[in-house]
Amino acid sequence: MKTFRIALFALLTCCIVLPARAQDDDILPTDSLATDTLASPRHVVIGAKNSPPFMYRENGQWTGISFQLWQLIAQELNITYEFRDRTLPEILDDLENGHIDICINPLTVTSERIQQFDFTQPFYGSHSAVASVAQESKSAWDYARQFFSLSFLKVILLLLLVLLIFGFLVWFFERRSNPDEFSNNLQGLWSGLWWSAVTMTTVGYGDKSPRTLGGRMVGLIWMFTAVIIISSFTASITSALTVDRLDSDIEKLEDLRKHKTGSLVASASSSFLKHNYIRHQLFDEIEAGLWALEDGKIEAFVYDEPILRYYIEEMQLEETRILPLKFNPQYYSFALPKGSELIAEINPVLLSFIEGVNWKMTLSEYGLGEQ
Repeated sequence: MKTFRIALFALLTCCIVLPARAQDDDILPTDSLATDTLASPRHVVIGAKNSPPFMYRENGQWTGISFQLWQLIAQELNITYEFRDRTLPEILDDLENGHIDICINPLTVTSERIQQFDFTQPFYGSHSAVASVAQESKSAWDYARQFFSLSFLKVILLLLLVLLIFGFLVWFFERRSNPDEFSNNLQGLWSGLWWSAVTMTTVGYGDKSPRTLGGRMVGLIWMFTAVIIISSFTASITSALTVDRLDSDIEKLEDLRKHKTGSLVASASSSFLKHNYIRHQLFDEIEAGLWALEDGKIEAFVYDEPILRYYIEEMQLEETRILPLKFNPQYYSFALPKGSELIAEINPVLLSFIEGVNWKMTLSEYGLGEQ
């Protein structure tokens, strides 16, 4: 009987322990596999080119806005990476052929490129701009014709209007009590205009002066305000005469057809010019295009505004500036080969970063401000 009890106890023990061990055996390999997966980072090859302030080398190391954003993404997704220096045409070719895994340069999303590559969510918005060199007028006629410019004429007309208003007011109060100096007719109105002009310029001939209380109140107000007004109008007249001489005559996109224009090879700006039938010279590097502009070989250079501004400042091109003309809105994204599985992982992480405060601080650090 004792032997039977021992055998029964051993049987029950096996029934309880063995299934539990089996369950443990099922769990352990799965946990081990997950740990191995997390511990093995993926490795990607990045095609990169100098595109400050987004991607550029500093002391031999890559840095910039795009690079900082990529660093955060790579850390979050446990990705290791290596860079391969390429020109823009080489990057596009390597992406299409799958020789690189991603381009983190600020590539503009276009209808043509989106058929060739996959793009992440945009992380920055910009547009194409025109760089030109300030040119001083070289002849007396070039300078004199500024007096007939629309800006100059507007300033003069506004000045005459202000003089006429105060001249009318002083005439209105003086026409009856002081008819010798401000007669009650058109000539008296002209006398009021003359008085306001003499008072504003502080010439003070004294041939016309208000005698009534109302006239003197107008005169008192006009004396104080004229000091401010004359300085403002002087600045406006100076601006009308000088800024127009320094500004380019490129005011709209069509004006580029009348000027020697350049752009960067394989760029979105170059494609835009081509689609709008604007002939332009292509340059392999932005520096080459800007030096050609500085040397007078071309009259305008078209490229992305933030990058143009960076190069103009870094190259210390004091005579080169960005024109007010803006066109061809652009959205910068990372580009990957068509069908890349990596894009689905990058997008959520990228969006979470660019929606945060740190992203706005990064843009401000490079002088780009909030988008």
